[in-house]
Amino acid sequence: MKKVIIGLSVLLLAAMLAACAKPGSGDGKVHKEGAGSSAGDEIVVSIKGEPAKGFDPAFDWPGLGEALFQSKLVVFDKDMNLVNDLATERTVSDDGKQVTVRLREDVLFSDGERLTAGDVVFTFGKVRETTSYIDLSNVKEVIAEDDYTVVFRLDHPDSTFDYMLTRIAIIPEHAYDENYGQHPVGSGPYVFVEWQKGQKLIVEVNPLYYGKKPNIKKVTFLYLDMDASFAGAKRGEIDIARVSMDYIGQDIPGYTQRSIETMDIVSLSLPTVKKGTLEFDGKPVGNDVTSDPAIRRALSYGLDREGIARDALNGGARPVYSHNPGMPWDNPENTIPNADVDAAKKILADGGWADTDGDGIVEKDGLKAEFTLLYTPGEVERQAVALGAQASAARIGIQINLEAKVWDEINKEKLYYNNGYVFGKGADSPFEIFTNFSSSRVLNGTTNSPSYASALTDDYLMKAIQATDEAEAMAYWQKAQWDGEHGVNSLGDSPFVPVVAFHHTFYIRDGVEIGDFRPAPHRGAYWITVENIKNWVKR
Repeated sequence: MKKVIIGLSVLLLAAMLAACAKPGSGDGKVHKEGAGSSAGDEIVVSIKGEPAKGFDPAFDWPGLGEALFQSKLVVFDKDMNLVNDLATERTVSDDGKQVTVRLREDVLFSDGERLTAGDVVFTFGKVRETTSYIDLSNVKEVIAEDDYTVVFRLDHPDSTFDYMLTRIAIIPEHAYDENYGQHPVGSGPYVFVEWQKGQKLIVEVNPLYYGKKPNIKKVTFLYLDMDASFAGAKRGEIDIARVSMDYIGQDIPGYTQRSIETMDIVSLSLPTVKKGTLEFDGKPVGNDVTSDPAIRRALSYGLDREGIARDALNGGARPVYSHNPGMPWDNPENTIPNADVDAAKKILADGGWADTDGDGIVEKDGLKAEFTLLYTPGEVERQAVALGAQASAARIGIQINLEAKVWDEINKEKLYYNNGYVFGKGADSPFEIFTNFSSSRVLNGTTNSPSYASALTDDYLMKAIQATDEAEAMAYWQKAQWDGEHGVNSLGDSPFVPVVAFHHTFYIRDGVEIGDFRPAPHRGAYWITVENIKNWVKR
C-alpha cells in the first residue's frame, strides 16, 4: 500500500512543480537552471505546517517560526538571545508592571503604508479577540503613547513578557479584514504571491522591507509528505527537501544531507494522583500506579534514551532529560546517567515495589506496576519512542501496555488524565515550565496533563514569573526543576519523563547555503527552518 501512496505523491509533486512559473512568465513551467534546479535567485523548498486559517497572526501564524510577510517587535538570534526587530528600545518600570517599546520609524507595509504604534495596539486587540494561542490575561491594556511608542500595562510583573512578544507578528490595521489570512499584507522580508491550499505557497522579496534584503528573490514552498519530498530531491526538483529520519544515511548525488538539532521533544506524561483524587466532567481522574513517584523516577532512570535515539529512530534524535535542554533556564542537575537499571531498581525497592511472585513485574500492596501508555497512530516516530519506553520499563520490572488512539478521542475524553501519554513538548520560553507544572493548570487540557501540584513548586514558579531581574527569574526557574532536595526533574517528582528531541533531516542542493539557526521548539518546528531565510544563498 505504501508504494501506491508514494507513487501518487510523486505524481502530485510533478504536477505541482509544473505549475511553478517564473515570475511574469505565465507559461505554467518551472523556470530551471540546468537539470531541474531553479535559477540562482529562485529556490524550491518542501515544508510541513501549512496554516489552517491562512497567514493571519491573529490565528497562530507563524506559530513559533518566521513570519515571512509580517514582522515582530522582538525576535531570537541563533544563540537564543532576544534582539529587537521592529522595536528599537524596551524599558520596564521599577515595579515590572509597565513595558514601554519604542518602534523603528522607517517601516513600511508592503502596500506602502507606514507601520505605527496603532498597528501594534490593533494587533494585540485582535489576538486577544481570537484567544487562539496567546494568553494575554495579564495584559491590562496596550496604549499608543505616540506614533512610535507603545505602552503595555500589566496586572503583575512578567519576566516572560519579552518571550511572548516573539510570538506575535504585527498586522496592518488599514488592510485587515476577514480575508486577510488569504492575501496578507505586512512588513516582512517577503510578499505574498500565490497560495494553492494543500499544494504550494509562492513568495517574492518585499522591495520595501526595512531590514537586510533576502538573497533569494523568489521562494516556492511545496506542502509535501516526506516520501514525496525525498522523491522530488532525487529528481533534482527541490533545493531544500525535508525528509523523515527513515532516509538518514541515504545518498542523493548533488545534495548534502543535514540533520539539525531541535527542541521538538517527546516526553511521557504520567498521572501523579491516585484515581478518584480529582474529577473531570464527573469522571474520576488519576492512575494508581503512576501516581507513585517511585514508578515515575524509576522509569526516568531506566530509560535507554540513547538506544531509542540511535536504534529506534535511526539516529534521527538525541537523548534529553528536560524539556529545555541547553536553554538559559535549564538546570544542569536535570541530566542523569542513561539506562541506569541498577539505580531504577533501587528506587523501586526503596519505594516498596518488589517482584514477589516471580513474573517479572514488581508489585506493591497487591498492585502490579502496570499501566497503559497512549500514542497517536500514524506518527511512527512517537510509536518508536513508546516501544522503546516499553522495552526499557520491562528491564526494571514495570509493564507498559501500548495503545494507539486518534488524538480527537484522546483529547475529547481527556484520556491523558488517567493514562500515560506520549506528548510533544519543548518551547523557546521558560513559561512552558509554568504551564507544565503549575497547580493552576491542573485539569486545564494538555498543559499540566499529569495533574501535578506542589506548593513549593508553585512558589518558585510565581517568583520566577514576577521577578523583575532576569538572573533572579532564571534562578527560580532552575529551582523549580531541582533545588537540591525537591523539584520536577528525575531527581524529584518526574510528572513528565523527557525522552528524545527529534532532529530535522534535510537534503540540501550543493551550492545552497542556509546557515545556522536556533533550535526549533515543538509546534514551531517547521517554519523555524526558514527563520534565517534572509541569509540563504544559492550559488
